[in-house]
Amino acid sequence: MLTNDSFETLSVSPAYPGHLLSTGSNSSEVARIQTYLNALRVDNPNISALTVDGKFGQKTKIAVQVFQYTHSLASDGIVGGATWNAIISAYNARFSGSADTYPGITLRPGARSQDVGHMQTRLNELSKLYTAISSQTADSAYGQNMSAAARLFQRQFGLAADGLVGKDTWAKVVEVHSAAQQGAPTRVSPAYAGTALRTGSSGDDVRIAQSYLNKALGAGLNVDGRFGASTRQAAEAFQAREGLSIDGVIGRATWDKLVLAFNAAL
Repeated sequence: MLTNDSFETLSVSPAYPGHLLSTGSNSSEVARIQTYLNALRVDNPNISALTVDGKFGQKTKIAVQVFQYTHSLASDGIVGGATWNAIISAYNARFSGSADTYPGITLRPGARSQDVGHMQTRLNELSKLYTAISSQTADSAYGQNMSAAARLFQRQFGLAADGLVGKDTWAKVVEVHSAAQQGAPTRVSPAYAGTALRTGSSGDDVRIAQSYLNKALGAGLNVDGRFGASTRQAAEAFQAREGLSIDGVIGRATWDKLVLAFNAAL
């Protein structure tokens, strides 16, 4: 019988996070275990249905114990390496899961888990192509930089830009990342926000405009979200190229042309 402290290193995705999950734990890693155990009830109906909330309570402990008993693991109700590997392996074999599988709860500021780290890594990889997305340290901690990166991703791909990684945002990040890896990058679709960008403007839409001007013109702008003289000059050059009124202000017509030009250059 395997214990939670003596487990073979297995190639499972996601890998064991390196710390025990037990009564009182609260994280997306717990939510993933809850999600996976719920799905595995199709083969083991003795596992009780769980509320996927990321909170490791008595019901989660009992469900883990049932799984452990049926897989010849020490039935202590604690998810250590051996139990994690067994649950993840069983789920992946049955449902083709991976680290890209949504863990079951929304990731938000203050969260700390390997799922946060996974999304940080995916967004960092996408930021090399979609340069409006701010890069960050993949430290598995959901802070301001993660919120900004999520929000800038959402803004470009038709999602509510709330800076949270829920089911829809998670799925879109995975989809866009997969497409980029396959050499068929996804086109962006940020709608014009209704307010023209001009000298003195700042914020996410300025970052997006700077990113797109760089892609369309090779403008070499610092993508910092601040509309200064260099951004104005690049906007004027783009307007001249596209036959637009040359005023250095990014209104609807210039914005829409920028989106088209960025997509054409992907």
